[in-house]
Amino acid sequence: GDKFYSVLPSSGVGDFDFSRSGGATRINSQGLIETVADGVSRLNYPLIDGKVVGCPSHLLEPQSTNLVTYSEDFSQSVWTKGGVNISSSGISPSGITSTLLTEDTSNGEHRIYHNNNSVSSGVVYTDSFYIKSNNRSKIRLSYIGFNNYEPKFDFVNDNLISSTGGTSATIKSIYVGNGWYRVCITDTTTATNLRGVISLMKDDLSFIYVGDGTSGAYIYGAMLEQSSFSTSYIKTTNSAVTRSAE
Repeated sequence: GDKFYSVLPSSGVGDFDFSRSGGATRINSQGLIETVADGVSRLNYPLIDGKVVGCPSHLLEPQSTNLVTYSEDFSQSVWTKGGVNISSSGISPSGITSTLLTEDTSNGEHRIYHNNNSVSSGVVYTDSFYIKSNNRSKIRLSYIGFNNYEPKFDFVNDNLISSTGGTSATIKSIYVGNGWYRVCITDTTTATNLRGVISLMKDDLSFIYVGDGTSGAYIYGAMLEQSSFSTSYIKTTNSAVTRSAE
């Protein structure tokens, strides 16, 4: 609700008001991403090693905007696909159907990407997405606009294998349960266009190869926000969406 009451002291001096314009997401008691209504406070449950552990706390976040359109619908034309087939399959971190990227049998990169022309140069942004292995647990990322940052990353083990470019880039993965990881990349932009390519990678670290037609990865919940860290997930469709400050 919009009012928090202090147990001690009981005089009312410890009470405070809560407000937020619009909806937002939280982690519920089942460990799933859940949307709460306009103005409703968020009891967010902590995830440790992908499991809910301990009591929830009220989540208070600054305003943030997800600049990626169609954050869950990778079939849209804003998502450029190459060497992959996409299908609706698996259960996402929100408990709904996710998208499965399956490499085809061509010889080349097996990738997907989204261009964003609404960033400012010289500003810190964080790009993030959820990913789950389907026999591919390593990816190669290529960022135009992050000083050509190109990390090879094992998202299951949160291991940066190698990288080139990047000014002050950081990358990490966080396990959120049921085989899903949230990968977060932060850097300062060097252009007004930001493109992040996600390429599947074999265990031998090759990202240009003949696909087997069955391996790949599940993806969900892409975000790009002007922030030095990732915040709670903001779903978008055909336009950017802003979550108000609390």
